[in-house]
Amino acid sequence: MKLYKIDINKFRSFAKLKIEDFKDINLIVGKNNCGKTSVLEAIFLSIGFSNPNLALSIDQFRGLLHDGNEDFRYIFHNLDYNENIIIETEFINNSQHRKLIIKPTFIKTKSVEIKPNDISTNSNINSSTKKIDGIEFDFSIKPLKRSKDNFKKSLLQFTTKGIKVTQPEDYNESIFGIFLRPTTTSSDVYERLDKILVKKGEQKFIKALHHIDNRISDISLGAKNMIYFDIGIERLVPIQIMGDGIIKLLSILATIANAENRVVLIDEIENGFHFSVLNQVWESIYDAAKQYNVQIFVTTHSLECAKSFNNVQTNKLLKEDVLRLYRIEKIKDEFEIFKYDSEILESSLESNWEIR
Repeated sequence: MKLYKIDINKFRSFAKLKIEDFKDINLIVGKNNCGKTSVLEAIFLSIGFSNPNLALSIDQFRGLLHDGNEDFRYIFHNLDYNENIIIETEFINNSQHRKLIIKPTFIKTKSVEIKPNDISTNSNINSSTKKIDGIEFDFSIKPLKRSKDNFKKSLLQFTTKGIKVTQPEDYNESIFGIFLRPTTTSSDVYERLDKILVKKGEQKFIKALHHIDNRISDISLGAKNMIYFDIGIERLVPIQIMGDGIIKLLSILATIANAENRVVLIDEIENGFHFSVLNQVWESIYDAAKQYNVQIFVTTHSLECAKSFNNVQTNKLLKEDVLRLYRIEKIKDEFEIFKYDSEILESSLESNWEIR
């Protein structure tokens, strides 16, 4: 199942934003503070829209920790609860339409103050105020030709005992996605590789690793998050001595392998890579995505990264239209999307047009 279109309303910095014609691998570019990460987050919420805990997760990815109910304002446009977030998506294979409405939940508290000597006409002895209790995810799935939405509801609430999440018992999610943050640790890679090995998927994964080193014949996990390659010499080689770039690429490939037939979202992909290896990085991602049938969404503000992304079309002699680049531009308080297929992107790069 492949995502084709997303329509975002009142989420983060977006009053409204629509992006369509997604392909197998999609690169989102733009200057800082233009909403690239927010697009990935909106996709992430839509993919897992029965799980309101994702609203906390995307804030934590940004380093925003939740200490109280008011922290939910971060995901609402202009930090304003008065307008609900609406995210709608369409998928290609089965013409599925998804709609997610995110809104705050409130508990009503009465404030009563009586002063014997207060004769002011402005005295409010029975006022009702709203206190935020949590957030509600209303969501629906329907074929495009059906007119009626059948909504289900999930709730996330702060209680005296902590966070409480309530999800509908009669719904099982059919789509799965993984959000890969800019920073990567060896423990993250270790966990993802462990899942691959448990499923006995190492041989298929080793084939994907040959972009790193075609001598790799086996991969092993050791104590304290140690990861070893067998490259045909007397001793196993730990990846920790091979540099941050290798660890980052290994993390990306392991993430793709763990998301077979699903979606992977990669934020700020250029972090940890020298520009000279970006061609290899993109070719590795393309091959892994094809091998595991994964749809990829990536952000960058690096021109070199965009050029290397475009080189995949030439280097792989691709005839099918599987790559798409989108540029987000902020004009005053509004956002515009510019779409580039391989032919337009090639012309833009040759003419030194601004695409970031």
